Amino acid sequence: MAAHTEILDVVAPRLVPSFLSRRARGIRRFIRRQPLGTAAIVVIVVLVFAALFAPLLNTTDPKEFGEDILAEPGSAHWFGTNRNGQDMWSRVVYGARPSLAVGLATVTFSVIGGAVLALLAGYAGGWIDIAISRLFEVVNSIPAILFGLVIGVAMGQGLWPVVIAVTVAFTPAIGRILRGSVLAERNRQYVEAAQVIGASGPRVMFRHVLPNILPLMIVIASTTLPAAILTEAALSYLGVGLPVGDPSWGQDLGGSARSLFTLAPWLAIFPGLALSLTVLAFNLLGDALRDELDPRLRGSGIRG
Repeated sequence: MAAHTEILDVVAPRLVPSFLSRRARGIRRFIRRQPLGTAAIVVIVVLVFAALFAPLLNTTDPKEFGEDILAEPGSAHWFGTNRNGQDMWSRVVYGARPSLAVGLATVTFSVIGGAVLALLAGYAGGWIDIAISRLFEVVNSIPAILFGLVIGVAMGQGLWPVVIAVTVAFTPAIGRILRGSVLAERNRQYVEAAQVIGASGPRVMFRHVLPNILPLMIVIASTTLPAAILTEAALSYLGVGLPVGDPSWGQDLGGSARSLFTLAPWLAIFPGLALSLTVLAFNLLGDALRDELDPRLRGSGIRG
């Protein structure tokens, strides 16, 4: 026992620096190979920081009406004010919260739901595969915006109706992509070996197949998130997303504000710029992760 303890005392201190050095090398390699992806991560970190610590960034209540109507950008109001005297800097900063919340919640639910359905369809096969595939085709034929309009009317405006609408719309598309990967993995030798030694179907699916499609799931999540943010903005723009008055980039670009864009262009510039930068950053990050994680593109010279 004493000998084992002495060995651990010698080996354990070496393991931590070795692990940290490998992670550091991996980060340096990513920065060198993916400069745009690195820049996108910086933008996303700044965005998340602004959303979490909005009260500390010289903001006011984004719903509070003010006396300065359509004030131009200046020291008092960095991004100007809207027709209600609301500070646009505050609305842009707080508007990141619903966009990120909808994007992250939608990606989480749709990727998990799509993966489960894909595993059932791809591994089980037979009538289960046919039923799930037909369900995918039916739902995919309906635009996400239409889901949002229907669910918005049925459930009312709010964050969760938007999340439900976008999740239902995106899950089948994700499931179809993952199903193809599951079908490819099902015929691998490691799956046959697991079946030979008596592993059950659920164990094979979740213990062996799922880890091998995880890189693809990460890539899909990173590319789905900006689409979810755009869909939330579109629904709020149409007036069926978040409740009227809540800070939202889409809502600030729609409604009665559109008639004032010529008179007060900052009403369109700053929410539109925030939305564009956010979507661009997540798209660039998705391209970088695709190049790094998708084995089919590794070494092919293809770049996003």
